[in-house]
Amino acid sequence: MKNVLLSKLKFFTLTRLTFIFLFFITFWQIQKRQERITNFDCEICSDKAGYYMYLPAVFQMGFNADAYPEGYDLKRGYGFYMKDNKIVTKFTSGMAILLSPFYAAGAVIAKVFSIKAHPYSYYYLFFINIGAAFYIVLGLYFLYRFLNYYFKKRSSFLTVMLMFFGSSLYYYAIDETLMSHMYSFSLFSILLFGIKTYYETKKFKYFLLFVIAFSFAVLIRPTNILFGVLMLFLDVNSIESLKKNFQSIFRIKNIIVGGLILLAIFIPQFIYWKFAFGHYLPYTYGEEGFTNWNKPQIIYNWFSPQSGFFTYTPIALLSIFFAVVMLVKKQKNALLVIVAFAISSYMCASWHLVNFGGCNFGKRPMVEFLPLILFPIAYMLDSMGSFKRITNVLIVIILLFCVSYTLILFRGFNTCFFGDSWEWSEFGRLLSEAYRFVN
Repeated sequence: MKNVLLSKLKFFTLTRLTFIFLFFITFWQIQKRQERITNFDCEICSDKAGYYMYLPAVFQMGFNADAYPEGYDLKRGYGFYMKDNKIVTKFTSGMAILLSPFYAAGAVIAKVFSIKAHPYSYYYLFFINIGAAFYIVLGLYFLYRFLNYYFKKRSSFLTVMLMFFGSSLYYYAIDETLMSHMYSFSLFSILLFGIKTYYETKKFKYFLLFVIAFSFAVLIRPTNILFGVLMLFLDVNSIESLKKNFQSIFRIKNIIVGGLILLAIFIPQFIYWKFAFGHYLPYTYGEEGFTNWNKPQIIYNWFSPQSGFFTYTPIALLSIFFAVVMLVKKQKNALLVIVAFAISSYMCASWHLVNFGGCNFGKRPMVEFLPLILFPIAYMLDSMGSFKRITNVLIVIILLFCVSYTLILFRGFNTCFFGDSWEWSEFGRLLSEAYRFVN
């Protein structure tokens, strides 16, 4: 008994040390990557400038256009634009709020030590990168704790590491620290842990954790509300279990407190929307939307060399296979995984610009759904003791291939794929260059 407890304690300590080490490695990788790759001749441009602009505006430059150099919106790839002497962006402030403590630290240090640094300089990006490394590791840690409810600790830990190094999450955590997807992933992971722990313990503090994570996730991307809805079906295998979840969530106290938290987190956004658009709840994306809802490009979404989900994250194919295995064996959450995969696939395939501009490492909006989509990987690892030896060997080979493939492709990827929708020759050239770069 003593040896078992000692072994568990060692694993407990080793796991936490690994996550701390992962934070420093991630931050170092982000810094090294940004020395080599830029987007639109700058790192804070296009969509990234739209998410980021709230920070310089609040801390230094303000929201009036006359405080910015002429043509600055063009220089920043039109992540925001100037209209009626206002700085206007279609993007929301959730990510900026999450990163504000790190940006503020940079601003305070610059003030104390008289450092002259422009708000859009690499000086401030350094502090943003600290925040990015913090949030991705925080998300992975909470996802590990969530998986522990269902699987062995080692299986949970390996799943989290495979998810990070063997999927498109790695690209968005290292290369696109000012895109929203990695932050949504982390919030979804925290949300999963919060709601599962609340279901298990009925402790109100875990409901608060769930609501805060959910509120920020929706603020970052309003479509993320769908993930919160899916959480009502966590562990559901009967009408009774669904009823139990509803009763746990929709208590009077929960509704009142949860509504107030959601409102408080959204108030800054409402104020900005009123200032920039004249309405408290505008649709800021103009003519952009899910215009392909009746003709979704599913095959393109999954397999295109330009931005196909499976093309850039092949480990997901293995996961979906084991989701079906889980469903056949009537395992918890098998149907939830398949539904989450189907919903995220349909949303991406229905967007008016199916390739999302071509500048994405796989289908970027599906990154935030990875905590559920790759859930069956943990089930697979947990079940390997019951498989035949040849099956285990095959699984290990597939996993090693998936991780090496993703990491090699990442090394050769330069922000955008420049081939056509089904131009496999260009994708093959990209892979060849990536392999030569690594070697």
